[in-house]
Amino acid sequence: MDNPENETTQQETVSVETASPEEKKICMDKVYKIMDGFPSRSRQFLIPMLTKIQNEFRFLPDEIVEVVMEELNITRAEIYGVISFYPQYRITEPGKYIFKLCYGTACFVKGAPVIAQKMKERYGIGKGETDPSKLFTLEFASCLGNCGAAPMAIIDEDTHGTIDPEKTYEICDHYQL
Repeated sequence: MDNPENETTQQETVSVETASPEEKKICMDKVYKIMDGFPSRSRQFLIPMLTKIQNEFRFLPDEIVEVVMEELNITRAEIYGVISFYPQYRITEPGKYIFKLCYGTACFVKGAPVIAQKMKERYGIGKGETDPSKLFTLEFASCLGNCGAAPMAIIDEDTHGTIDPEKTYEICDHYQL
């Protein structure tokens, strides 16, 4: 961090494409501050670093991934190997609400595919996709751990259990941009 080149880089902001006409800026100071919170900039801290960065920015834009690659001295293949292996990491900006639909056996049998179809019909999204208005991103979970309340979903931080698949739209209507 004593390198003068890093000080210049830290002061930069990088624009990120969004659906809105306004440009969103990423303050790289936050990225460096997160990385400074670790004992060293080594590969052993890659996963917790990516997690903290994503918690801050909601996803991992390419500009940030580039900085992490440079600072940890790792290759694009190494970092994307980690990002692609762990499903919680996102490289595209998610919707305002993450609609995490359980696709475990009990939820699947009790209607999860119907709920997914309703999301496709109304919002035009499938697994891992975000609707054009950026309201919802649909994610599937292997199991949300409450099979007795199947089918279930977590939207934002709200848990919805024993969902009547025909009432999917009513549930979604409670969430606004």
